[in-house]
Amino acid sequence: MANKVFVSHGDIILDKVYDGDLNLIKEDGGGSNWNSLYNLSYIGETCYAVGSCGNDREGELAISSLTNFGVNTDFVKRGNFKTDIMNIIIPRKTGLGDDSIIHTWYSPITNKRTLFFREDLPVLLPKEILDREIYVLLDKFEPINLEFINNIPNKKLCLDIGHYRFIEHFSKQYLTNFFKKANLVQLNDNVRSLLFERLQIQDESQLFNLLDLDLLVITRGKKGASFIFRENGNIVCIDKSPDVIAEVVDSSGAGDAFFATVIKEYAYSDFIDSNFVNNTFGIANKASRDVISQLGSRRT
Repeated sequence: MANKVFVSHGDIILDKVYDGDLNLIKEDGGGSNWNSLYNLSYIGETCYAVGSCGNDREGELAISSLTNFGVNTDFVKRGNFKTDIMNIIIPRKTGLGDDSIIHTWYSPITNKRTLFFREDLPVLLPKEILDREIYVLLDKFEPINLEFINNIPNKKLCLDIGHYRFIEHFSKQYLTNFFKKANLVQLNDNVRSLLFERLQIQDESQLFNLLDLDLLVITRGKKGASFIFRENGNIVCIDKSPDVIAEVVDSSGAGDAFFATVIKEYAYSDFIDSNFVNNTFGIANKASRDVISQLGSRRT
């Protein structure tokens, strides 16, 4: 039995993908944390989903999108409510940029909200894995997520801060207390300025120090990523740029594939240095290219 276990927590989400004429062209599992968990299971890691999902058709699709690739969903609570849906609209144009895809919490057909995020989530990890080396992936920072991670004694917490809307309503103190529990943070460059303003810090090194992290990664889309870590007592920042720029079919899920790779390399590395950064970036960038070169947010 593998000693390392990767876990995520929250609402199970279904992606509905529309073309520029609002024709539904694909339905598949979604949600950044679940995409990352899927990617880890896809490459052979032991993964558990803990959360909630509706008993409707959308819920069956979202659950099967995880179980079909090896994610354990035995600890997902099912209920008589609608499964959360993220609506993705791909514009009718070529040469898409990283921000060209529209992600909305509202159906483009009915204009009704389809993504709500429930608060009555399970907060206990299955006892069968509590003595394992646990890596928790989160992309949301609600009190219910905090309760969940506080119930796990033996863990490494990996946070993906990729969306403005998931941090805008929290106070500086709440975010600081939550993020200080993290060991690894991936920060999307699009929300960098908001987070720095909220935490009243000036740069990446100050954030790294404030949170006392093992690794901070700033993703910058086609421009690459920055890796911040400590070596011989000094903070080191290494900027990496991709050698190959992939043609974008659908940019959804690129950061999630990158995050999953960073977590995998972090989990199996004894220390972080320039060799770690070079190797991790190469593998993570390829995983991202694989995702954006196809329709949908997950490698298939």
